[in-house]
Amino acid sequence: MARLLSTLKLILLACALVLPSFTTASAAKPDDDPRRKLDENALELAWTVDTGRPINIAPLPAGDLVLTVPEGGPLLALDALTGKQKWEYAPQEGVWDRSFSTFGEQVFVCLRGGKMAALNRADGSLQWTAELGIDCHRRAHFSGDTMFVSTTFVGSGLPADILTGAKLYSINMADGKINWSFTSSEFLLQTATSFGDTVYVAGNYVDPSFTADDGGPAHYYALDKTSGTVKWTHTSIEGTPKALYATKDRLVFVAYQDFLYGLDTTTGDVVWKRDSENWTPSLIGEGDVVYFSSATTFVYAWSVEDGNELWRYNIPGRKFDYLLIKPIIDGQRLYFMSQRGYVYALDKTKGEEIWSYPTGMNSRVGISFNKDHFYMGDRKGRVYGYKILK
Repeated sequence: MARLLSTLKLILLACALVLPSFTTASAAKPDDDPRRKLDENALELAWTVDTGRPINIAPLPAGDLVLTVPEGGPLLALDALTGKQKWEYAPQEGVWDRSFSTFGEQVFVCLRGGKMAALNRADGSLQWTAELGIDCHRRAHFSGDTMFVSTTFVGSGLPADILTGAKLYSINMADGKINWSFTSSEFLLQTATSFGDTVYVAGNYVDPSFTADDGGPAHYYALDKTSGTVKWTHTSIEGTPKALYATKDRLVFVAYQDFLYGLDTTTGDVVWKRDSENWTPSLIGEGDVVYFSSATTFVYAWSVEDGNELWRYNIPGRKFDYLLIKPIIDGQRLYFMSQRGYVYALDKTKGEEIWSYPTGMNSRVGISFNKDHFYMGDRKGRVYGYKILK
């Protein structure tokens, strides 16, 4: 159990208002790798804001705003085009810095002490709070007029007591009414995903008989979206779940051991399993394709149906300059940032590089995207807005 707890702390930790100040930045000197299609005219730095504290998750576009929570709070809403602060939310109990989400005209954030708050996106005014009784560290999943909120007993800022009974909540977004809650066997649950009438969620539980140095027991649940009733449960020893993606026929996931699995969505049985070849932080899917990267510096597109590789792209430059977190899908393009601060645009279908741009950033959380802008944050607390020119 000590080994499992140590692993969980490492993963989860890698997961007073300071008013922003504006600075400038310049692009880093590129390396000489001839494979890179470097284009210093692909992006243009529009603004930079210094929040004073580390940014631990990518800023989140929300209409004409960009949301971010520096470590320790508060929740800040910045103008998407200028970076000027529009409003802040700083409740007395504090907010969890990786837990904010947005949907439509609302913003949602988890509060310390087991609560969730909904705000008006335009001005940050409070609409409702919901008592969960368990803290939530993850962004919510949205479907129709419902949000699904995962809770945890471990994580940065929590006592890390390995309890059982982490819950998934189905909440009405309009008024904060809890439709149902599912009590799991886990001490943490990751962000849920859904398809059709089923919502999927996964997390870790304690099994004293598990003594291996790597991995750890986890459950993957398929729940009825309306009632929370369990349809099936899949048991894994792959360790902490990282990300889920669902289609009509498959639930694809990656966990601590860095294998990707494709489960049958009717039964929960394993249809395929493939090694990602190295550390894989997350994944994203669209239609019948899932996209991800590993620390080999390869970016992959795999078939959701059978796990077959459709293409792979090798990030140019130095070893271990791999993709941060997961790519972004926009039309026929796939965007991502690498460890050394390069932003890439790939052809989504072929996996061919369109351009790359050196930001000079020291980020650890990847990028977000809205219309014609990228948004990024770094460990020193700076938030960046880049305009896409090509």
